[in-house]
Amino acid sequence: MLRSIFETCSPRREIQSGELTETIFAAKIRPVVEGTAPSVYQDANQFFANTFPTDGIKTLIREVFARLTGNEEGSSVIRLETSFGGGKTHDAIALWHICQQGRNIPELDRFTDHLKIIPDYATQVAAIDGRDLDPINGIYHKDTGITTYTLWGEIAYQIGGVRGYDLLKGSDESGISPGTSVIERLVDNHPTVIILDEIARYLRSAKARTVGNSDLARQVVSFLFSLMDLAAASNQVIFVYSLASASDTFSEETSELNELVRASARQERVLSPSTDIEIYNIVKQRVFETVSTEAAQEAAKAYLNCYRGARIDLPDGCKEASYAEAIENSYPFHPELFRLLTQKIASIPEFQRTRGALRLFALVVQHLWQDTAQWVPLIHTHHLPVGLNPKVTNELTSRLQRPLMRNPVQADIYNPSGRQAYAQIQDEQWRIADKPPFTTWVARSIFLHSLTQGISSGIRRAELNLSLLTPHVEISFVDEALTRLASVAWYLEVDPVTTIARFKEEPSINKIITEEKEQVGKVEAKENLRSRRDSIFASKQFQLISSPDSPADVDDVATPIALCIIDFDEESITSSQDSPPLLVENIFNKTGESGSFRTYRNRLLFLVANKQQLEQAINLNREHIAIQNILNSPNRLEDISENQKKQLKEKNGKLDLDVRIALTNTYRHLFYPTKDEVKAPQGLMHYTLPANDSSTVKGKSNQQEVILKALRDCGKIRAELENDAKPFAPAYILQKVWPKGIEHWSTKNLKEQFAKNIALNLLIEAEVPKLRTTIRRGIMEGQWDLKVGEKVYIKTNNAAISPPENIEFSERMVLYRRGILEPPQPKEIDLNLQLMPASTPQKPVRVRWKAKGALRVSLYQGEQLIRDDFRPSDEYEAEVQETTRFRVVADYGEGETLEKEETVTLYSTKTTSSSPTVGTNQTIFDVQKPTFLEFQGTPKAVFNQLRDRADDEKIQLIKRFELSVSQLMDYRKLVTGIGLLSRFNPEIEQTVTIQAGGQFLRLEYQGEYKGFQGFVNNINTLLNQPNATADVNLKVILEFEQGIIPKGNDFHTIEQNLTRNPVERLDLGVNVEY
Repeated sequence: MLRSIFETCSPRREIQSGELTETIFAAKIRPVVEGTAPSVYQDANQFFANTFPTDGIKTLIREVFARLTGNEEGSSVIRLETSFGGGKTHDAIALWHICQQGRNIPELDRFTDHLKIIPDYATQVAAIDGRDLDPINGIYHKDTGITTYTLWGEIAYQIGGVRGYDLLKGSDESGISPGTSVIERLVDNHPTVIILDEIARYLRSAKARTVGNSDLARQVVSFLFSLMDLAAASNQVIFVYSLASASDTFSEETSELNELVRASARQERVLSPSTDIEIYNIVKQRVFETVSTEAAQEAAKAYLNCYRGARIDLPDGCKEASYAEAIENSYPFHPELFRLLTQKIASIPEFQRTRGALRLFALVVQHLWQDTAQWVPLIHTHHLPVGLNPKVTNELTSRLQRPLMRNPVQADIYNPSGRQAYAQIQDEQWRIADKPPFTTWVARSIFLHSLTQGISSGIRRAELNLSLLTPHVEISFVDEALTRLASVAWYLEVDPVTTIARFKEEPSINKIITEEKEQVGKVEAKENLRSRRDSIFASKQFQLISSPDSPADVDDVATPIALCIIDFDEESITSSQDSPPLLVENIFNKTGESGSFRTYRNRLLFLVANKQQLEQAINLNREHIAIQNILNSPNRLEDISENQKKQLKEKNGKLDLDVRIALTNTYRHLFYPTKDEVKAPQGLMHYTLPANDSSTVKGKSNQQEVILKALRDCGKIRAELENDAKPFAPAYILQKVWPKGIEHWSTKNLKEQFAKNIALNLLIEAEVPKLRTTIRRGIMEGQWDLKVGEKVYIKTNNAAISPPENIEFSERMVLYRRGILEPPQPKEIDLNLQLMPASTPQKPVRVRWKAKGALRVSLYQGEQLIRDDFRPSDEYEAEVQETTRFRVVADYGEGETLEKEETVTLYSTKTTSSSPTVGTNQTIFDVQKPTFLEFQGTPKAVFNQLRDRADDEKIQLIKRFELSVSQLMDYRKLVTGIGLLSRFNPEIEQTVTIQAGGQFLRLEYQGEYKGFQGFVNNINTLLNQPNATADVNLKVILEFEQGIIPKGNDFHTIEQNLTRNPVERLDLGVNVEY
């Protein structure tokens, strides 16, 4: 690594100590002549020690003294052009000192190769600055009391004192130019040097004094010509003068004098400015005591290698050996800093060229040496402490008549008090990353190149790169720092086409935005953020629940999956390791204000804001709102340019995206339910969503897709793509989803289990059809059975099974573990015809049937339909007088029917006794006992009658009991007593009609007792109302497939239970076998 300049260079004492005064760099002839100048100018030894021997000074000394001594041919008239480093005034002072002391000044041999041409005695000399001459008031010399009013009067006084002035006193007082003869008398044949500086300025003031029919200015020109003529004719007189440049303030007078000189054909020697190498050395001579030559060579080599290896845009020539030579010569200053101060800024008239540049070189060295711990291999443009050093700032603003350029310094580069400038703010981030203050480096470099006006203002990217590029320092910072600064700076402008960056006096669009931003409060910005947040995360895959502040805000339901976005004012977190906030835990575990435990927890997702990212989102949103306010205000738009309007629109679009990115990055903390005692002991896993940028946010209107992908990545949602995902395996449902100990549950319960069990995947809407497929597949594979109403679907080995096409998630469809449901029994109709005794030709026939599972029954007598709306279990009494066929058709729905028919046969006989038969070809002598017996009365009476009949007719088995009541009080008693018969699996047939208080109910029911229980409470509620009227019929049927023995235990139990709280009238019907 290159050595720091603090190791290789030693500044002069007065530079390093800070003893810098304006007079050190403000060289003037008159104080030197009068002996009152600062020592750096007054003391000849010190003056020449600080002066670099340029070719200009060497030539001036040679030309003057070669002619005066007659050793060589020299010029009699010498004009000094403005040159850097020493300058014309500096050259004039150097000549005056030599004239005063001759060659007795130490180290004068550095300034001439022919020291002997300089006499060892004093030479007559007059040195006059045109700025000191006063045509009206004159120059007062207090030591003698003489006042000189003209150029020639002052020359006479400096050369000859009082005696010399007396020679030209008349001309001085009258203002009329003297002739050459009186000047010759003044010189008195002695070597004489006359030095005139800033003549053009004196000419302007001289025009104001009238002299006869002319003015003093014309007399001065006449005198100058006489002086030139005398110098040309004599080796004893040398006339040295300087003129301002054609671009200086007194350019008009300068041009007039130049024209007169050319017109008179007078010969003069013009000394040219110093070369670049001399300029380098002039500055180093004035600022440093010593500079290491070896270090300069090392720096030149290192920087050249750095330029050649850089893969960035750089100006032509910097990779050549000649540029390395320039670095070696300019060391410890960068050549670009020299070029800036001695050429670009020096072109500003108010800069004072030599003095201004030297002041800045001295100030930057003084500033750097205040902290020698830093590493500075070369003094770059960005080392000028603009803003940080008030003197430097003043030099580059007020002194240049550019006071408005203080605004960009304080706003964008450095502000010593109050709000920090943007470069200061951004430098904090660089320092955190252990980097130099790159933004300040960039800002200072651009600012210094922005001081000139017109097309030269600003700096191109290639030149900026060259100015900043440093060995061992990454150059990529330039683009990043410039982009970041340009996005907020108030006065910086960057042209994307020309790449020119410049600071301007008038504020940029950034300042307009910032001022408007101050009017946008946090409350407004937050409300707008909430609206945008809810739009970004609007319901799509998940139902958005925005800003819940209590469990009551989130319903405890099974569907849909809910995304709860916690408001940033309620809760926020700072780290990806944080546990769920208290509000999140409360919502997750509880419901409503009662504090009940939440059932459906596996459907809740939570998004929580990051506290640090929130501040950035608010700040960006305030700026975005400010831009929208400006764009929506016609009055504001009238005050800005078309280009600024364009910039506003571009910024509006960019900030709209930036706010969206910031908002999504704010809400990156996702909590989802899971079963992990180690990582998620509260049942909520904390997952930090990936950070977003423009590539992941732009073009996406809804960010729920990001959450969906994250849940897939975490395994909380099945990872397969929605369209390609396979249905759940039935084994997964049995092992992971179906709770142990549950023999059967509805399809609704199955689906809801996914919302209950936090160990399961989230069941997104796209998975629901696949769950239906899984249910059908489980039935077909024999993993479970299904019951829908009375219909069952059980896989058997004998035949394939076809589950319902439409699997609905309801209580109607119930899944059973294998072995619980019995395979469906074949549908059958129990049809019984009983011919009743009668003495008439029309014989009554009781038709009874039972078609379990049917919806309705149609009864045909012969081919004639009697009715088609009979109940599945019902009876009908018909009359016949001949053999008749009865047919029952049971309708089971969905087009499924079953029918059965029986025939009652009547025989004609001549005997007096006849006995008709049913369904057989029995003879009239056969006596058929009835299989269905009926009894009426109290329970005790009917059972006694049944017992007696069983004894008399030798009844072996009772296959069926039918217990019927039709009175309201009996209905209530029998309903209460049915439970005592539940072990016999009673079936219920009920018809009830109730009118109560404007309410009307008609209910028919046939089915199991379990189903009947669901209606009892509602019926009793209506029956208990005042003034309720009712028509009720209730039949309880007990069937015994194997039959029970009369007087057996079961018979006794039924009788006992019915007589415990007996009804008043019971109709008992029994099917018997003999």
